[in-house]
Amino acid sequence: MTEIKKITKISLIALSIVYFIFGILLVFLLDFFITPLTGWTNPLSPRNFGGILFLGSFFAVILLRKKEWEEIKLTYTFLFSFFIATIPIELIVTIVYSSTLSAAAIGQTILNEIIMCSLFALGVYSYIKQKG
Repeated sequence: MTEIKKITKISLIALSIVYFIFGILLVFLLDFFITPLTGWTNPLSPRNFGGILFLGSFFAVILLRKKEWEEIKLTYTFLFSFFIATIPIELIVTIVYSSTLSAAAIGQTILNEIIMCSLFALGVYSYIKQKG
């Protein structure tokens, strides 16, 4: 059995914090966060995504309590592979709707992409270090 390395724990802490913050923004503060930037009035989709992020943050905290890599490998992979779909989808939506989005919404999307790419890179790096 392989013990969980420090970089893996750091990546789980970073993931849980970011997922929790975005979960709060999308579930509870949607009217202050998304609607003024985009003008979108469908509250269901962002709130569903926020709920998924809440769940992901709770799973990341649960994984931090485990001691062995083999116990968390599958869930860890799922939490970070979530970015494989989210990064290109958010880019495509921004490109398609760029003419209707405000400069603040585009800036927020760029910031989101930077955060997601950084977390994904940290997750992949720690996965490689953990296996090696």
